[in-house]
Amino acid sequence: MNKLVKFLIIVIGGLVVFSVALVFVLFTVINPNRYRGVLENLVAQQSGLQLSIAGDMSWQFRPVFGLGIDDVRLRNPDSPQELASFSRISLRLDPAGLLRGQLNMQELLAENLHVNWIVDSSGQSNWPERRSQPSAQPSTAGTNEIPVAINIDQITVRNAGFMIQDRLRGINADIRNIDISSRNTNLDNQPFPLTLSMNLNDAATGRELPVSVQTTALIDMESGNIDLNDLQLSLSPLQITGNIQVRNVMDAPEWQAELSSNRFPLPHLLANFADQEPALPPPDQQLLAISRFDAHGDLQNIRLEALTLELGDAGNPARLELEADIMLASDDRATRVGYELRSQQLDLDAWLATPTENTQTDSNGTASNSILDTALPLQLLNTMNIRGSHNIANLRIGGLQFTPANFGVVLEYGELALDTQSVGFYGGELDMLARLDGRTTPAQLAVNTELTNINSTSLTTDMPLLRFLNGRFDVVTEHRLSGQTIGDMIDSISGNSQLQISESTMNISLLKQVFSSMSVLSPSGDMASLWPDQLQIGNTQAVLTFTNGFDAQDLSVRLDNFDIAGTGGIDLRNRSFDYQMAFTILGEPAPQTIAINPDFQNVAWPVRCNAAFDDSPSRYCSPDMQRVRDVFAQIARGEVERRASEVIGEQIENVRNRLRNLFQ
Repeated sequence: MNKLVKFLIIVIGGLVVFSVALVFVLFTVINPNRYRGVLENLVAQQSGLQLSIAGDMSWQFRPVFGLGIDDVRLRNPDSPQELASFSRISLRLDPAGLLRGQLNMQELLAENLHVNWIVDSSGQSNWPERRSQPSAQPSTAGTNEIPVAINIDQITVRNAGFMIQDRLRGINADIRNIDISSRNTNLDNQPFPLTLSMNLNDAATGRELPVSVQTTALIDMESGNIDLNDLQLSLSPLQITGNIQVRNVMDAPEWQAELSSNRFPLPHLLANFADQEPALPPPDQQLLAISRFDAHGDLQNIRLEALTLELGDAGNPARLELEADIMLASDDRATRVGYELRSQQLDLDAWLATPTENTQTDSNGTASNSILDTALPLQLLNTMNIRGSHNIANLRIGGLQFTPANFGVVLEYGELALDTQSVGFYGGELDMLARLDGRTTPAQLAVNTELTNINSTSLTTDMPLLRFLNGRFDVVTEHRLSGQTIGDMIDSISGNSQLQISESTMNISLLKQVFSSMSVLSPSGDMASLWPDQLQIGNTQAVLTFTNGFDAQDLSVRLDNFDIAGTGGIDLRNRSFDYQMAFTILGEPAPQTIAINPDFQNVAWPVRCNAAFDDSPSRYCSPDMQRVRDVFAQIARGEVERRASEVIGEQIENVRNRLRNLFQ
């Protein structure tokens, strides 16, 4: 028994010594640098790129047994910029293959990979154009004709970085801390797990956004097919799940995607890409979920079979459905888009910032609305053609309700047209045609609208400022604008709006307040003391004319025998208005709906309407007391002259009668 144990110890020890000696001889005899040319030629044959191994090549035992390569660089022979570089690559090799003089690679571990994607101002990239599929056969290139077999079972990439500089599109971003890990990696259409994590870095803001991807991949390079199943993409607070398929990758790729997402606060996602840290709503507001995304396409076309979004919380979300066909731009055509959007109920006010949230204050304390300085997307309008239809049963936007809201949008060769087809508006109808011509400098916008049979009582629910009116009305508008920004457009507006109201009840408290204020100078007391607060008006007409923007307007209003005329404007940046008005109460033959002393009829009473939008309506208008005093003085002089004329007339008549009696 002791002899057997000794024999086994001797055999095992001999094998160990032999193995150590074999490894020693192997590492001593085989110089790893003999593979330098093999690897460089292999990359050149397979991809057409230049691989440069500037560092040492050495045998290693950790982190994997095999070959360690330092300072590896990759470039496109047609471009001076470097494509990629590695600080170190570790290749796990098959020891048996080394003994047979073969280079059998089984695992790749890359550290500190840095990739550059650079596009110059002419659109030329440092990466080569797409090449035909390389041969799948093992390469035997090299000065020593060393056979190379690539059967990488596991790939690990640590601390990689991807820099994007696109001068043509103004993109400058970094993707950092990229880690890629896969096990049982193969290109034989067998599933294997793939994990990717990275940080998206915006060079303009310095922000870093962590992104992670987990999926089960099936790659068949012989047929050019890639399947990413059970995909999980995390981009806080967004999480996307689903499947992606790509077919015929190396020739004419076609793809298909079926995705969905969690319910996430959209502003918190968009804040990751904002230039400045925005003020965000609570995370339980403005929630969005992608319940279905089903699309397929190729390099030239995209078909969106269904995109279903759920807006709001899970208890009562609004559903928005979209179908679209997209034909991407080519050398001889612009991008073409056709789509149809449907929704039963859509409240955009819950998703749009209020004016106070967009208002900023400059160094002089003057508020300015950043929206007014927003440039129109004219360049975008000239790069695509769009035809879209919108069918929304109940739409709320700008605090107003549209039931239903059916309208179409057509964009062709830089000209955008919006045409309503069937829009209900507070018991009446809204018809609008808007055309924006982005082919000219400055851009030209024409807007024609018509409101018919609108119920003001219903409208006051959402527009409290109209509470003074009770009735139905019609409005016709026609306006022209031009400019390169929203503010330029508003500052250039011209045209007019006409309002017609029949048989309405109107609150004239503001008019009473103005005339009561003027009455302190009246010798005959309060001119409006007998006026009711509510008055039945038989006919109301109003015309608002824009001559040169919002700050140059002419206003004319007729309420039976009450006439208002004036000039002024609106300051949108300071959210205020200023008008110089003349209030006139007409005498007969106008209907005497508003009664007043005949001495005060047909007199233009000076009034100034100057206030902020947020002020109480009671502060909107007040009389110009200095000018009112002059008006009363003029009325008094007129009365004195009238009475003097009467007295003189009487005296003349008396003298005439006496002379007549004398001669008789």
